[in-house]
Amino acid sequence: MFRQFYSPTRVIFGFGALGSLDSELSKFGKRVLVVTDPGIEKTGLLTPVLEQIEKLGDKLQIFSQVESNPTVENVTAGLEVCKQVDADVLVAVGGGSPIDTAKAIAVLARNSGTLTDYEGFEKLTAPPLPVIAIPTTVGTGSEVTKGAVISDHQLHRKLIIVSDQMYPKTAFLDPKMVESLPGSICAATGLDALTHAIEAYVCTGQNPFSDALNLYAIELIGTHLRPAVAGKGTSLHQMQIAACLAGSGFHNAGLGIAHALANTVGGHFSVHHGVTNGILLPHVMKFNLIASPERFERIANALGERTNGLSTMEAATKAVEGVKNLIADVDMPARLRDLKVTEDLFDQMAGEALDQLDRPANPRKNNQANLKKILADAF
Repeated sequence: MFRQFYSPTRVIFGFGALGSLDSELSKFGKRVLVVTDPGIEKTGLLTPVLEQIEKLGDKLQIFSQVESNPTVENVTAGLEVCKQVDADVLVAVGGGSPIDTAKAIAVLARNSGTLTDYEGFEKLTAPPLPVIAIPTTVGTGSEVTKGAVISDHQLHRKLIIVSDQMYPKTAFLDPKMVESLPGSICAATGLDALTHAIEAYVCTGQNPFSDALNLYAIELIGTHLRPAVAGKGTSLHQMQIAACLAGSGFHNAGLGIAHALANTVGGHFSVHHGVTNGILLPHVMKFNLIASPERFERIANALGERTNGLSTMEAATKAVEGVKNLIADVDMPARLRDLKVTEDLFDQMAGEALDQLDRPANPRKNNQANLKKILADAF
């Protein structure tokens, strides 16, 4: 069976990368909508971005009402602002929430209807507005991915819209944008990146190109997440790169049931996606071990676990231990109950997870009973 690898986003990275934002913007137009969240607006991180945009000397509008789990209502409100400024291009500044919101706004700016009309794969009828992404966290990889995840509270689920036309045109990984990242947010988003990389490395869609990105991302996270959480600047930048690598890797391979469950839990409870992934990941890995023990052995080695003298299966279990140790070291929750998730919805959420787009690529066959047990084990 043939496969393909596609990663069209230009990535500009390193100290001073933002200095070329104005020249990138000039390729797409002069009317700019900046999409961000209230926290970013308060920190001053917008200042260097706005300085570059203002060099264009035309229309600029800021939409900053993006929630941590962006909603259909956030997208609708942002779309109205986009129409008011008649934007040529959107600049997303923040974590995955503003970036995904910007992608969704860009879709509806050029396509009629509502987000539910475009749920799933390749439903767009026209190309979206161009998006430039400037991540300020170290986890989602949304700056190089072709999808958006938006919460629909009326349907009690997360809508996933995916199209090759939704890749951001350019991503800027400037260390300045993460140098003041709080340790707790670094840890939460870093675990999201780790889940991307591990699930994509073992999933059924893995391939040599995605493997190279994902395995190196795992190694970078195993080496740099702890010092990054402690505030070490060079490690924060390496986590920026790891998240970006994993983003490109998983969008060319797939994910699995950790994400299928995390997205479903997030549809019912107000939880941080990265934290939820981190809680579920070791339990999903344990479930999947028998499907690909040699790959889990490589994950263990990438995380720095000692596997000399162990059988392949024994070494594979070290990958689970390595993830658990990392979660503990960065002081992240280890149980769903810590997020105020309740047991009464486990059967329903397990059933809903069966329909998640991420589930089919999981390396081990699974059913509702399996997924409910994973939720129970993680509780």
